[in-house]
Amino acid sequence: MQINKQGQMIGKGEMVTFELLTQLFPDKEIKIQVLLSSLLSDDWVADLSEKQMKETIDIVVYTTPIIAVRVQDPHHMGRITSMRDIVQKKTLEWNDIKVVDLNYYDCVTICKKEVCNEDSMKELLWALKDEGII
Repeated sequence: MQINKQGQMIGKGEMVTFELLTQLFPDKEIKIQVLLSSLLSDDWVADLSEKQMKETIDIVVYTTPIIAVRVQDPHHMGRITSMRDIVQKKTLEWNDIKVVDLNYYDCVTICKKEVCNEDSMKELLWALKDEGII
């Protein structure tokens, strides 16, 4: 975990994923640490809890449809966090946003080694393909 110049907490694997996505989508706007509430319709925002109002999405690719990329470290395997992840994913999907999860156990090069290379690109492509994006 590191803190970027904007004071945002950047998790393990996020910068590698950001670099890979800029290679895959060179003409698209890509942002890191985007507030969940900024991606939802007003009706949905009105129903968010105080905690959900503070939630961020690791990386967002502004395509049609929007792609929300979540880099999931081991703590996302816990019961409470995994339940929150499910609610967040469904909320995004109900707002016509594609969700791609890069789990640490599937994306070793991205999440553990934090290396931007052919192997990490393959991991990302596999995840995008699994969600029907490519």
